[in-house]
Amino acid sequence: MSRLADGAAALNCPLSEQAIDQCLAHMDLLLRWNRVHNLTTVVEPDEIVTRHLLDSLTIASLIRGTRLLDIGSGGGFPGIPLALALPDTRWTLLDSRGKRARFLQEVVDRLGLERIVVVQQRVEHYRPEENFDTLVTRAVAPLPKFVSATQHLWRKGVRVIAMKGRRLGPEWNQISPAIRDRAEIVRLVVPGADLHRQAIVFQN
Repeated sequence: MSRLADGAAALNCPLSEQAIDQCLAHMDLLLRWNRVHNLTTVVEPDEIVTRHLLDSLTIASLIRGTRLLDIGSGGGFPGIPLALALPDTRWTLLDSRGKRARFLQEVVDRLGLERIVVVQQRVEHYRPEENFDTLVTRAVAPLPKFVSATQHLWRKGVRVIAMKGRRLGPEWNQISPAIRDRAEIVRLVVPGADLHRQAIVFQN
């Protein structure tokens, strides 16, 4: 799909033909599962391309390292598109809900994504054997709740990226000044759509 390829190129994150095919296969599986399991409210293919696939890729340039954790992955965003766009990375997709974890595992199995592991668990209870380089999340929880639930993973050198909408609102002021001092707010623009978003990037 040219919209996906052109958008990824505009983000300086070009996708191979295989990655594009896999992104579209992911979308097809999402739509199929969504008829029964209500994984997304976005059901038009063009909107899935912009609001899910390209939106996920807006943070590709912010990723650091090769071991990545997608917290509250849901339908696989942003982790799966980023894994397809960044072939040298290995991902863990974390979600507490069984139906979402089962969907994610089916996508991984169907697409042969050996660099992705799916874990069903609440993040506050998740204790990985090896630390990650970057943690990402996409509109999972208000910042204070997200920071509190993931603090045990904020080890030295770890980058944490929280994708948010156009406005942060009061949640920004509800996290401690010490945490805010570690943060950079990066504006994100989704190609071909009037979706202005932002990433809160914490560096430990």
